[in-house]
Amino acid sequence: MSRITQTLGFSVPPALVKQVERIAKAEQRTKSELFREMLRVYSRYREQRERDEYRWVANVIEEAKAEEVAKPMGGADLLRESARLMQLGKRQAKSLGIKADLKTANRIVHEGRKARRA
Repeated sequence: MSRITQTLGFSVPPALVKQVERIAKAEQRTKSELFREMLRVYSRYREQRERDEYRWVANVIEEAKAEEVAKPMGGADLLRESARLMQLGKRQAKSLGIKADLKTANRIVHEGRKARRA
């Protein structure tokens, strides 16, 4: 018959060990129970953060659509905005030490997509 639990080993600073032990004692829990609860709370936090980020992006898109309806851009305006955004992207890439070439950009995009799938 296989075990229903597994032992997980990791190291933490001594001050954190004392804090975990103090909290576990105050709540009359084992360190394992406390760890499981921390993981459940963190998982809920991540899910909420992802929902909040999705809502934020959706709101930005809706605001942009409303702005486009209220004040549509002409061809010249679109070209100026595209050039402005390209310069902004180049400056940001330079500040992050990223080469602003197509090969590097494609590599970064593919790495990001691969990381999201994992």
